[in-house]
Amino acid sequence: MAHVISDICSREGDCVEVCPVDCIVPGPKDDKKWGDLFFIDPDTCIDCGACVSVCPPEAIFPEEDIPDEYKGDIERNAAFFDEDAGNPGYWDFDLDEERNTNRES
Repeated sequence: MAHVISDICSREGDCVEVCPVDCIVPGPKDDKKWGDLFFIDPDTCIDCGACVSVCPPEAIFPEEDIPDEYKGDIERNAAFFDEDAGNPGYWDFDLDEERNTNRES
């Protein structure tokens, strides 16, 4: 099982910095569909949990423990990495530019 970033994500980006397998990617900030969250690749995540303890809004959950209201985020995290469907997947980003960028007040 992988970890999942839920809609609680505030795009702090600390999770990216601690991931030992580099499987956490921000949605491009200017992308209306994907720009609100960071995403964890479920096929690469080693379920170490390093990201959980550094997430300020506590938005990251083990897939099996995600609250019911965020269950849809499991599929959304996986879909982000479906490049065959035209979704962003892994891309070259500047973490500092992608932090805290697309949440409306």
